[in-house]
Amino acid sequence: MSDIDIKAVSLETRENYDKLMAFLMNCAVFDHKIGVEFTDKLPPFAPPISYNEPGRLIIMNAKWIYPAQIPFLLAHEIGHVLHENACFYHISDLTANKGEASENMFAIKLLQKYCVENEIYFDTWYKFAKCFGIPKECYYLLELIA
Repeated sequence: MSDIDIKAVSLETRENYDKLMAFLMNCAVFDHKIGVEFTDKLPPFAPPISYNEPGRLIIMNAKWIYPAQIPFLLAHEIGHVLHENACFYHISDLTANKGEASENMFAIKLLQKYCVENEIYFDTWYKFAKCFGIPKECYYLLELIA
């Protein structure tokens, strides 16, 4: 697909969303042995969290206020577990920001991998980011990855 219509792969389309989530779940569970649990017991603004001890686990908020961001957030948390840097957030603001940026970059690259494997191409980074629910505060990373 060249010069793709965003609506063709929009995460608002259930089939596209399910296919992307299956890719991410396979990456977490089968490729990297990371457990993933979705819960509807959290308030809408509670972010996902990941653990490396006592086991590798990601807890996702099924009621997240911005549902289109859930795949990006899952990819981000996969990065935290793989890089074992979930503790960055608790060290200091400087290392927290560095760790979060690193995992945001990981998430973007994982979504890029999904696009390559499914022959999905975009003519701008903005269209890619919009299609995959990448938060606007992460857009500055798109140029670093290009």
